Amino acid sequence: MPDLQVAVRQATARDIPRIRQLQQFARRSCVRYGPEDLARMIEQGYCFVADSGPLLWGIICAALLQPGLAQVRGLTLVNGWGLESGVGQLLQGLERGLRQDQVQHLMHLGIESWPSAPLAQQQFALLDYIIHYERYAPARPLAGEHPNPMVTLRLPGLDELDALTLLDHLAFAWPWQFSHSELVHLLLTSSRLVVLDYQGILAGYACTRLTGDHAHIARLGINPGYQGLGLGRLLLADALDFAAEAGARVISLNTQRQNEASQRLYQGFGFRAVGRRMPVLIKALGEGP
Repeated sequence: MPDLQVAVRQATARDIPRIRQLQQFARRSCVRYGPEDLARMIEQGYCFVADSGPLLWGIICAALLQPGLAQVRGLTLVNGWGLESGVGQLLQGLERGLRQDQVQHLMHLGIESWPSAPLAQQQFALLDYIIHYERYAPARPLAGEHPNPMVTLRLPGLDELDALTLLDHLAFAWPWQFSHSELVHLLLTSSRLVVLDYQGILAGYACTRLTGDHAHIARLGINPGYQGLGLGRLLLADALDFAAEAGARVISLNTQRQNEASQRLYQGFGFRAVGRRMPVLIKALGEGP
């Protein structure tokens, strides 16, 4: 199919049926959002379509992760549209919209491999790789093997969200930090989120999600000032015990290739890397046209 002249514009709510139809039939499509998320991104102005009149040729959508940083949540091209041309045209519209809102960086998680090459042509650079780890649920409780009389594990209070956000930003480097709203969402949607008090100081937290017989440790962080005290091992052991008691058969988590300390921790608890490493691409948007 030869490239045709298409108009890239902000999507509207009227485009949603055509967007869904294209995503259903296109071979090159990565979608990381639900129906409510799509409507929200359209309302915020972070969803763009390539429109030739009767057909949508492509879609790109993004969501803010934190101030100044957005993530590509959806990218779809009609079958036969050139990758480099299609991705380039869609990105131009999205990047203009993001720059207007003072967004300086755009990130893409390469769960599918096909977008990586055309994004690299658009000045996206490799930031890191995400590694997926799995292990079977432990046959016996583990937390008792890591006693610490100065530690209390408990549920957080709603009045601690600001302190939890600060802890998250200390424990994780940019761009892996969570915003206040993301932590609220995490608290409301996770199966269990616990904080770790060390001598009365909020020093760490962990979050676990359960889906059937699978558990995913979505977050585990320790304030760097309290690392080396075995707190990460205790949090991980507690999360594994919770997952096993809840009936999980397989437990998973993710970390970055550059985070060697976390990899040593997880491997020491019997986690093994599975699947392909997922590239993380990022682009500095600059001023632009």
